[in-house]
Amino acid sequence: MTEKDYSRLDEEFNVDFPGADRHDYPEGIYCVTEGQKGGEATLITCGEKTVLYDCGQQYAADETIEQIKEKLGGRSLDYILVSHTHYDHIGALPQIRQAFPDVKTVGSAYGQYVFTRPGALKVIKELCISAAKFYSNVDEKDITTDGMAIDIVLADGEKLDIGGGMYFVALETKGHTDCAMTYVLEPQKIMFSSESTGICVAPGNSNLAILKSYDDSMASLKKCREYGAKRIISPHYGIMPEYYNEEFWDEFIRAAEEEKEYVVGMWNDGLSPEEMLAKASKELYSEARREEQPYEAFVANCKALFKVYEKYADEDKKYKDNN
Repeated sequence: MTEKDYSRLDEEFNVDFPGADRHDYPEGIYCVTEGQKGGEATLITCGEKTVLYDCGQQYAADETIEQIKEKLGGRSLDYILVSHTHYDHIGALPQIRQAFPDVKTVGSAYGQYVFTRPGALKVIKELCISAAKFYSNVDEKDITTDGMAIDIVLADGEKLDIGGGMYFVALETKGHTDCAMTYVLEPQKIMFSSESTGICVAPGNSNLAILKSYDDSMASLKKCREYGAKRIISPHYGIMPEYYNEEFWDEFIRAAEEEKEYVVGMWNDGLSPEEMLAKASKELYSEARREEQPYEAFVANCKALFKVYEKYADEDKKYKDNN
């Protein structure tokens, strides 16, 4: 097994590209979670209909709603696009739906199903509580999943018309979750990428989140890359320079191969899941990551990640036994 390179793990997250501001979006697109840790939401007001992409963390719902209302300037909020159903992306959904009663939530069919599962809602609530304790003084009694739902389902390739000649194209991008979606604002060709194809954290550095399927993530990357977006907005980061588009996809492939080798190597070394978690916690839960992610969420991600690559370790073992 090749020794993993940890030299970049303590780099600061969310580093701007030289001469660029990651929140310097095109006109009519705004980050509305300024100052929030661990979550992000983006407001799109350039069409006749207004759209919120993701909701940010529940502990900061009041501040997010204030920023949304300020940018709307008296307009209504028409749609919420759900990238996927993880707590840090849809945490504030109940409060935002309450603040804007006529808003329609848009996402995948599987995401709609997730919101009907008591077990899934329980996990979402637990992680929202964990984030509230980690980042703020919000009382856990105020954390809720009431109102978490998807009203409008978009399948792969379907469009959401927002007027003024503008529309979103939905792309199913599994890998991080089975409900993950990428949305492209047309005709501007601005892609709001999903975590299935990586998270930019700094120039030349991506953070991975392949929690369901390596193969699905690679298929999602191919689909997104071939779409040919003009600009890419990376989750938990912001907008990247246009010149970086191809390198962003290449960096995901490099990092995914490195992560796969790292986890498969632990399986092949005979480590138990508990030993793997201890090793990953020591080597991967850096100070920079600690600022962005509660440990409970890190543990949940690690457990999912280990399952993703267990089958590859089994395949390696079968190959060695037969040769």
